[in-house]
Amino acid sequence: WNGAVFASAGLERINLLPENHLVLDWMIPAPAQGAMLVVAMEEDAYTREALAKLNDNKTEVATHIERQFLRKLEGGCTAPIGALATIEDNEIRFEGVLLSIDGKQKIHVEKAMAISGDFSNFGNDCAEEVLANGGTELMAEIREKLKK
Repeated sequence: WNGAVFASAGLERINLLPENHLVLDWMIPAPAQGAMLVVAMEEDAYTREALAKLNDNKTEVATHIERQFLRKLEGGCTAPIGALATIEDNEIRFEGVLLSIDGKQKIHVEKAMAISGDFSNFGNDCAEEVLANGGTELMAEIREKLKK
């Protein structure tokens, strides 16, 4: 099942989701789920130029926002955090969630902004809203439970 969820997130991100896929609209994927990353050494101009041609700007923006959300919440791969940024019709839509370990507590944020705006702190702003609505305390509980 996890493989299907991950594959769905990746195929959706690159617009290759088949028509007969299962709709998982009851959940938000992990931040940057399904995005691929390739790195090159800073001084390797040839490789960096080649990789720049492969870059998908919408995916870059979306994963930047999603990872920023995760980083601000100080979550890792074991924290129950979901984030999904999408770009449609010149608008960035973001949906994020922080859940308790048992799933009984949920802090949800959903926002949108114009792609032409300054989205450099959009993920942080969404995370700040979660933190202000009980997320600070919930993240402390999660960290404590994950230590055990």
